[in-house]
Amino acid sequence: MVPSATSPNLFLRLTALCVVGTACLATSGCGSHKESLARATSGLKKLALVYGRFLSQSRGQPPASEAEFKKFAQSLRPADLKAFGIDDIEQVFISERDEKPYVVIYGKPQGPPGPGGSPVIAYEQEGKAGKRWVASVVGAVEEVDEARFQQLVPTAKK
Repeated sequence: MVPSATSPNLFLRLTALCVVGTACLATSGCGSHKESLARATSGLKKLALVYGRFLSQSRGQPPASEAEFKKFAQSLRPADLKAFGIDDIEQVFISERDEKPYVVIYGKPQGPPGPGGSPVIAYEQEGKAGKRWVASVVGAVEEVDEARFQQLVPTAKK
């Protein structure tokens, strides 16, 4: 006997299939959740947040130099730093992975669209395992391989 489209058993089977399918999709993203958490808590994300605050307080004009950007960062109130998850502003400028200062591109951001569809404003000097974190002007952070990095920051030294 073939069940009809209105059969209660068919409805239950389809419902169960949808529930199982949704659960599979939800759990398959667990690996990307770990990456999202790393991105959200990385020092580069915090640096990008400080950069965004600079832009908002300077009518959209980016910092012209390291000295100007660091002076601004050091002037932030403790409450602002805490809101960004920052305990030590000096550590925000250093990558936890390669333990080298992030490279910040000063002046008007240029280049192809990077994370979040905007040009890269900062990146790790070396990164880890052939990948580097890059941040865009909108605060998006992404881990990229060397080939993608060279596309996003063609002026960077290899």
